[in-house]
Amino acid sequence: MKLPNFVSKLVTGAIVGAAFAGSLVATQSAQADESLVIRDFILTHGIYEREPVGTTQSFASTDGRGYVFARIANEGTPTQVNFVWYYGDEMHASIPMNIGTSGAWRTWSSINLRPGNWKVNITDQNGMVIAERNFMVEHSSAVSSN
Repeated sequence: MKLPNFVSKLVTGAIVGAAFAGSLVATQSAQADESLVIRDFILTHGIYEREPVGTTQSFASTDGRGYVFARIANEGTPTQVNFVWYYGDEMHASIPMNIGTSGAWRTWSSINLRPGNWKVNITDQNGMVIAERNFMVEHSSAVSSN
């Protein structure tokens, strides 16, 4: 979907501000590999032109799909990380992502949502958690009153 230019600029400005604020909370470096640093780790309702569309702390079951966006600095050799999604205490999915050498590698993962407690981690090749986000998916009625 192509957004009008003025909408795109507004969305980009909002994303940059939100990403900066989110990066202050989500930045962690891997102890096992200091060349890999998570710059941003953002929950979002979507990705547009390889950037998150806003940020969120929770989702509604009517959202259908939830996304997590990561900006990763990798000053070392190309490597792999995993997005590990948990529903309650059980692992729901593990999605490997290749990370090239870059100061701002961008990648994301998404999952079909259902009500309850969720968590998504980024782990390194050794399974060490290098970033984590907890969130809730609220049950919401599909019926709205007008």
